[in-house]
Amino acid sequence: METNILKMITIADCMSIANALCGFLAMFFILKGENILSAQLLLLAVVFDCLDGTVARMLNTRSGMFGENIDSLADIVSFGVAPAIIMYMISPSQWIIIPAALVVICGLLRLTRYNTLVVYQEGPTKTFLGLPIPVTSTILAALILSSFTDMYLISVLMIIISILMVSEVKYPKIKNNKILIPFAIVVILCMIPGVNTLLYSIPSYVLLIAVAVYIFGVFIKNLNLQNSKLSNQINRSYKNTKHEVQSLHKKQ
Repeated sequence: METNILKMITIADCMSIANALCGFLAMFFILKGENILSAQLLLLAVVFDCLDGTVARMLNTRSGMFGENIDSLADIVSFGVAPAIIMYMISPSQWIIIPAALVVICGLLRLTRYNTLVVYQEGPTKTFLGLPIPVTSTILAALILSSFTDMYLISVLMIIISILMVSEVKYPKIKNNKILIPFAIVVILCMIPGVNTLLYSIPSYVLLIAVAVYIFGVFIKNLNLQNSKLSNQINRSYKNTKHEVQSLHKKQ
């Protein structure tokens, strides 16, 4: 078994390391009061997180569980600890520690569940089990960049996101270029210094709406499907019971 780090690591793993570094820098700059730069670094962490899988597929390189673990460890830094620290720093109240702690705990549980299930997974899947953890940093960055400062609403939103991360709601993996390319353009406009402000924060508003639609749109759709299945089960059960009763009457 290979133990040399330099031989184990791939270019895709370097993307994961860059992801973690962006998360670390986001925490560093929020401590210095650089809210906008911190939010932009959160988005850059999301970009690197998307790139690691893309690069691995393009170069056809795999580092097995080493790659899975480094990706998850980077994710908990950038999408668990970093948003929690940033929430604490931008809030005037100490009670923010509750939703902040939930983000870390639920993010850790989600990533652990993913790493456990991926061992038994046969081939790529089209959905995520539970809300993907990068959503925490994406929506928090969009809120900061759009100058949204209502910490009560942010806290409720983060609590909902935390619960959805450990839920069994299936979120689609978006691979359609008609969606990905406009989304990437919006993210880039948000990350380039001064551009978001110059455009009256429109890119950050668009990003915020897009992420909110993904979170709640998929959740509502899943809820409707479950209600539809439950309704069908009740109808089938009613018809079966009715049929059995009619059969009993005929026998009598």
